[in-house]
Amino acid sequence: MTTALTTPETSRAAHGGWRGWNLAALTAMSGYVTALGWQAQLVSYPLFRAVGREEFLDYHAQYNDGIVWVVIVPGFATFLSQVAFWWTRPAGTSRTAAALVAAGGVTAIASTVLWAIPRHDRLDRIGQDAATIDSLLGANLLRTIALTAASAGLCWILGRSSAHPTR
Repeated sequence: MTTALTTPETSRAAHGGWRGWNLAALTAMSGYVTALGWQAQLVSYPLFRAVGREEFLDYHAQYNDGIVWVVIVPGFATFLSQVAFWWTRPAGTSRTAAALVAAGGVTAIASTVLWAIPRHDRLDRIGQDAATIDSLLGANLLRTIALTAASAGLCWILGRSSAHPTR
């Protein structure tokens, strides 16, 4: 038995009121933050190894300063909004879909606060360390997979509501 991610009411609700706008905005935010996660996984974090040991502490400090407004603020806003989607979803959005999105947010928050931030703090203290970078990559992979699943769910909900606007 399959569980529908949307119901006919989702179409009407997604096109009117603040819940529809919230769905569209959260889908866009989630896509942006998911792309950032994959960029960090495939480019930024692996390149931490390319920075010389002598320069790493300065580099990492500059990196941390540079990501505040483009990564950290939109990231946490998205994680929290994904969790809140359980309560802010458009009428007719299935509980299964809302749970998928909320679980993505919870996983992203937990992996960031409990795993990724402590790895960054360790890099700030000890400098470049292969095991710490590997662990950071693991934390980011978990977060990014969760964000990808939440984003896919949001795209599905939005797509279904857009495909049947008068249903």
